[in-house]
Amino acid sequence: MYVAIRLYDGVKNTSEVATKVRDEFLPIISKIAGFQEYYAVQTGDDTMASISVFKNKPGADEAVKVATKWVETNMSRLLPNPPKAASGESVAHTNATVKVAA
Repeated sequence: MYVAIRLYDGVKNTSEVATKVRDEFLPIISKIAGFQEYYAVQTGDDTMASISVFKNKPGADEAVKVATKWVETNMSRLLPNPPKAASGESVAHTNATVKVAA
């Protein structure tokens, strides 16, 4: 798995950003090859983070390009500062599993 993280500060309206991401961006990113998961996280009053998980680096790289263009085109008023970005191969991972009684 490959993960891309973007940290945004100076967010003008976190509620509006969340709505636009949910309604407009999620349908776009979810169609990129290798897509696994996406999270938008409100980390403070004027800060947010996004976490994208892909099967491989090419999908994550494409998502970063798509996200950058989408933010520039649709969100520059709400996200005026360029994000701090980090990405890389996941080296440890787990998830919750549900055990069903027989």
